[in-house]
Amino acid sequence: MNKKIFCFIHVVALILSLFYELAYSSEIKNTEAEGKTSDNTNEELPTGVSKRGISEDVFGQKGGYFHPFLSITEFYSDNVFNNDKYKKSDFVTVISPGIWITVPHVREKLLYIETSNISPGGFTISRHRYEFFKRYQTYLFYNADIERFSRFKEGNTTSHKLEGFLQYNTPGGLSAEIVEQFISSHDAWGTGISRELDKYKTNLVNLVFSYNLSERFKLRADYSNFYVNYDAKRNNFRDRVDNVLAGYVFYKIKPKTSLFFEYEFMDIGYDKNILSDSLEHHYYGGLEWDITAKSIGSIKLGYGVKDFSSSYIKDNNDFIFEVRLDHKFTPKTSLILKATRRTEETNISATYYIISNSIEAEYLQRITRKIQFYLGAFYSNENYKGKVFYNNIVSKIEDDYYRLAVALQYEFREWLKADLGYIYNKRSSSLSDFDYTTNIIFLRVTASL
Repeated sequence: MNKKIFCFIHVVALILSLFYELAYSSEIKNTEAEGKTSDNTNEELPTGVSKRGISEDVFGQKGGYFHPFLSITEFYSDNVFNNDKYKKSDFVTVISPGIWITVPHVREKLLYIETSNISPGGFTISRHRYEFFKRYQTYLFYNADIERFSRFKEGNTTSHKLEGFLQYNTPGGLSAEIVEQFISSHDAWGTGISRELDKYKTNLVNLVFSYNLSERFKLRADYSNFYVNYDAKRNNFRDRVDNVLAGYVFYKIKPKTSLFFEYEFMDIGYDKNILSDSLEHHYYGGLEWDITAKSIGSIKLGYGVKDFSSSYIKDNNDFIFEVRLDHKFTPKTSLILKATRRTEETNISATYYIISNSIEAEYLQRITRKIQFYLGAFYSNENYKGKVFYNNIVSKIEDDYYRLAVALQYEFREWLKADLGYIYNKRSSSLSDFDYTTNIIFLRVTASL
């Protein structure tokens, strides 16, 4: 393992151990003293961008079953196509109508799914699964993003997202859950070595069964099906279907904390590019905690094997890990931290797969009752395996991505909010033609019921 990766893992481990100790020292004593289990549907979840921050703050706080919302964003970009050689600036308007429905009704968003069309199985990071104490819980969410460019009409698109889940719990300790997410969207401009707008559709179905074997032991089995289909024939090499099976054994060491072992099997099958068909085996050991409203997270470390069906492509055996933390220091201050090392499917023809290392941090601070501050930072290293022929040169590709975002949110009313912010994006590639730096200033107004 090279020094860069070792330092990356060491820093992440130190940060996570610190936050975990902070969470227990200030919260778990109260939970154990009460001697009862909290109902997650009646307590405030850890504050974070994924819940009520800059990116998804459209969920009203009132009770009821139906919650419509409308968000209008105006932003200026000095490099709308993420192309430094042909830099173009423009103003873009994004209109985002939507609705979410829950039965029985709850006040919070219930489903947090982070997916990517290059992630085997769809998930970019494991989804935290909330266990409700009601017999059943349902949730349905839909929104559209209607993007309209002022000058470059070729950038105009409309994206759709539909997702939902049903969880059913029996008195005997058996729980079953089905989650589905459909997306019709497009890659960000400047993805891979593409200079065009690459539209796609994905569909993820995730089934989860868990059983409380005893007070300390729990078993869990997952199945996922992930479908990726691109509109343009130039992207036929990316169309595929992934089937994933996973098994877990959890051992509870404290009321809200468990050790676990996970085995995950992935069958990745391409429609056209069958040389890239592969099987993946992941072996993880980890720690998961859900300390009421204070801290939610998991750490899992493991070993991954990627076995290609073609002998032409060299198999990959490597160390993999995943870290996820959502920690609330005070009612006004919270932090989300995510870090991963994993293989990903390629988005560049003639390469085989990607070794990805990433870390992301999001800080949220409520300044007053009406004003909230957000700061987010992201870094990713994408190392492509295989070589490409570009500009008469055979070359490997390795990219570093950087993102910084800062924003202020003002709450006019409980149902009406506005965000003003700045985003910095940078790509540094071993193929310098694909380097770019993009600056974005945005204003968004959101109304929700």
